[in-house]
This record gives sequence, structure tokens and C-alpha cells, in this order.
Amino acid sequence: MIPQAAARPFLLRDPEHFRIEFEINPWMATGSQPSPDLARAEWEALGAALRGAGGVVHTAPSDPDWPDMVFPTDTAVVSGGRFLRSRFSRPERGGEAQLAAEWLTGNGWQEIPTAGWDEAASLEGGDVLAFGERLLAGHGMRSTVQAHAGLAAAFGREVVPVRLVDPRFYHLDMSVCPLDDRRALVFPGAWDAESRRRLLELVPEPLVVTEQEAMTFCVNSVVIGTSVVMSACPARIGRQLEAWGFEPVVTPIDQFTKGGGGIRCMTLDLDLLAQGVPAVRQ
Repeated sequence: MIPQAAARPFLLRDPEHFRIEFEINPWMATGSQPSPDLARAEWEALGAALRGAGGVVHTAPSDPDWPDMVFPTDTAVVSGGRFLRSRFSRPERGGEAQLAAEWLTGNGWQEIPTAGWDEAASLEGGDVLAFGERLLAGHGMRSTVQAHAGLAAAFGREVVPVRLVDPRFYHLDMSVCPLDDRRALVFPGAWDAESRRRLLELVPEPLVVTEQEAMTFCVNSVVIGTSVVMSACPARIGRQLEAWGFEPVVTPIDQFTKGGGGIRCMTLDLDLLAQGVPAVRQ
């Protein structure tokens, strides 16, 4: 059994069966397949970077029937020894949620039931982020607002809805990366006007990235203390992170961005609501 109290635990799914078999986001093209050898090397380097930043990395096999399993963040929302299974909106990924639930329950996590949820509700883990005492929840692309009440009840947190409007940034974690309880990387161009107003009021010190910067997947990153594990770090973003006391840790994952996923997509946080840290030095 995996110790759930371990500091900053993450799950990575083995890339053995990763391939582009369908096109469900603008990044995917079945004519542009990842190199298995390069993908393996990038995946191993990511694990090493997470460990080096202070994370505890667990790994599990993938399944040949589900080629997107290398992006496990989308399969569940996990915190405090409990998890909420995702309800995928796309059948191409539907079976991943069951496999995630089997791994989590087999290693000591308790599933939160969704009995009574609206049958139309979809919820994917990439649309759920913790910021301070709140949960930010994306909708409009893969998840639906019908899931927000259940999400709030499951974890006892206020849920702040964010409507996504750019299909290139189809999960919330592609346009928001909380850094601490005051700061976040944000790409407001991915949201509708009301969500922009709401989030920019909520985050005291946003680091607003440009469209060109967002296209590098720099927002889809993992924060461990003051380390920000990123697939790319545009120079301006790096300078501001360092000025705030953060250390960018860059580990490229070019083979995986062919599937439309970044580092957070590949890294299931096994205790999401414990991620918050006090603001670092000014």
C-alpha cells in the first residue's frame, strides 16, 4: 500500500502505449506520431525532475486500449485519502476513469460516490485546480457546470466556475497554474469575459502570459514548494518567477504535447488540496 501521507505525491502512467489514435483536440494529428524512445526518455526525465523538486513519484502501467492514459490528471480529483472519479465527456477516454479508480482504491484511497449527480454532468480532473481555500473549475469544453455542486460537496470547498472558450486550451490547467495563495500563471484569453473578470479579481498577483507564451504549455506546470516544473519557460516568465522567489525547472516533453498534454496533464496530484503553500518572498 502506498503511504498517502508522503509529501507531495504524484502518479505517472507508463508511456508504453501512448500514441495518437484519434483527434479530440487541436494539437492532435494521427499523422504525427510520438517516437516511443524519445517519449520514454522524456517521461523518465520528468519523473527525475519531480523527485529532484521534492515530489514523491509513483508509477503505474498504462493500457493498450486507452492510448491517452499517459495523461492521468484528467482521470480523478484526489485529496485527503479520497478521490472523485472523472466523468469523461469523450468516449475515446472513457475507460481511463475506471482504471484510475482501480489503482487508487487498490492503493488505499476511498472513492467518493456520485450517486444523485445529474446524469448530464461531465467532470475531468484537468478542469479542477486548488487556489487558496477554493477550487477553480473549468467548464465549456470537457466538463460541465452540472458537476460543480457535486464537486463542492465532495471536498467541502467553494467552487469558482471558469468558462473556457478556446479549444486549444480545453482544460483549465492549460490556462491557470496556481503558484501559492496569492499568485498564479494565467492566460485570460482562454476564458469568457465574466470568467476573466472573476479570476483576475480573485488572484491578487497574476502573472498574465501572452498567447504565444501559453502555446508553449508553460502554464500546464507542476508547483512543488518554490519549484515550478515546466516543459518550457519563456524568458519573461522565468524572470518574474525568479523575482518572486520561484525556481523554474525545465524538462521538455515534446512528444507528449503532440497529444495536447503538458506536464500537469501527465502528473496526477494525489493530494490536490494540500498543494497550497504560503506566499514566497516578495
